[in-house]
Amino acid sequence: MSERNPDRPQQPESQQDEDAIAFAQGLFELARNGGTQMLRPMLDAGVPVDMRTTNGDSLLMLAAGNGHAETVQLLLEKGANPELQNAEGDTALSLARAAGADNVIRHLEP
Repeated sequence: MSERNPDRPQQPESQQDEDAIAFAQGLFELARNGGTQMLRPMLDAGVPVDMRTTNGDSLLMLAAGNGHAETVQLLLEKGANPELQNAEGDTALSLARAAGADNVIRHLEP
């Protein structure tokens, strides 16, 4: 039995689907790793700012939960919804709090 990858959408039907999945996984990794400068042109080109993993984690949640304040700020500027919840009911703010990411929390608190 293969290990489930939460960043991977359903089984692809074509090479084009495979390419789209690989692109999406790359975006999730950029958010998770604080790749602000690489994310910026992609968001400017129209990548949906609130795209989500199969677990419901948004780009903002991935950045916030890993303490990347600059990436969080960019995503918020581009219109990311901080109120979205993942499958466990977490928000970007709750994930930042759980990670102790004070540098991120100040961007997300009302």
